[in-house]
Amino acid sequence: MMLLYIVMGAAILSFMFFLYYMAKVYKAGKSRKRIQSWFDANDEEKRRSFLFVLGDRFDESVMAKELEKKLKQAAVPVKPSEYAAVCIVLFVVLWVISRAILELMFPIDFVISFLIVKAGSSIYIKTKREKRSEAFNQQLPDICRMLSNTVKAGLTMQQGIAMAGKELKAPAGPEFAKMSRQLSMGDSFERVIHRFIEQVDSREVKVMMNTVLIQRRIGGNLAEVMEMMAQTLEERGRVHKEMSAVTAESKYVAFILPILPIATAIMLNLFIPGFLNPLFTPLGLLLLLVFAVVLAISSYAIKKVTDIRV
Repeated sequence: MMLLYIVMGAAILSFMFFLYYMAKVYKAGKSRKRIQSWFDANDEEKRRSFLFVLGDRFDESVMAKELEKKLKQAAVPVKPSEYAAVCIVLFVVLWVISRAILELMFPIDFVISFLIVKAGSSIYIKTKREKRSEAFNQQLPDICRMLSNTVKAGLTMQQGIAMAGKELKAPAGPEFAKMSRQLSMGDSFERVIHRFIEQVDSREVKVMMNTVLIQRRIGGNLAEVMEMMAQTLEERGRVHKEMSAVTAESKYVAFILPILPIATAIMLNLFIPGFLNPLFTPLGLLLLLVFAVVLAISSYAIKKVTDIRV
């Protein structure tokens, strides 16, 4: 009889423990669901349509990685899939215009629309990247003097980068603030500097940052080197402005030269429908090829003459 009571007591105690742990598991599950709702709900509702899923897959491709690098260098705040979607829309619009208004034959309208979008995209990204690099170059003397004063005050280079991120304006300020956050999270100094060089894509920035890395490795008076570099960059900037003013006319000629004949042909096609169609016969294609080669050679020659490195 005593054994029966012991067994029943053990069973009741086990059942109570079971209920207790079931209650704990239930509460933990509710807490976990509540925490997941803070983080995962937005991700689940973020992209559900087929187009957004396709955009996510494109962003993960190798082609998108190269495009993403160019967009970061140009400071274009869009994803590769969004930029590609804009290019596709522009291509469709140009194709409709060339087909309905200019009355070009297929696949001539298709090829011309594609070439216009391709060239326009390359020129846009290149122009934005060059403007951002020029803005960085104008801030480099101030950056060098700030880092020099930081070293003279007995602070570390990481503290100087953090100070530059707080005090400088865009585009240098946000980039230095990003570098400071990466260094604070334990990333190596060389990796952060090389990542910064890739994102800026400026020869002057590359020279300055490589100088900092070399001085950190071999030692030396970094403050004096930064001060000398600030003076050199100011002189380079002044000479570069003078050379840009002298060669501005030739650069505009090189830019307008390929546009004028194309614009003239399009205007004639508007007044005379089908005016461009004979150009896409065998003889016309040969003439177009000769025209493109001569135009490319002349534009390249003007560009090389006006491209004076300081």
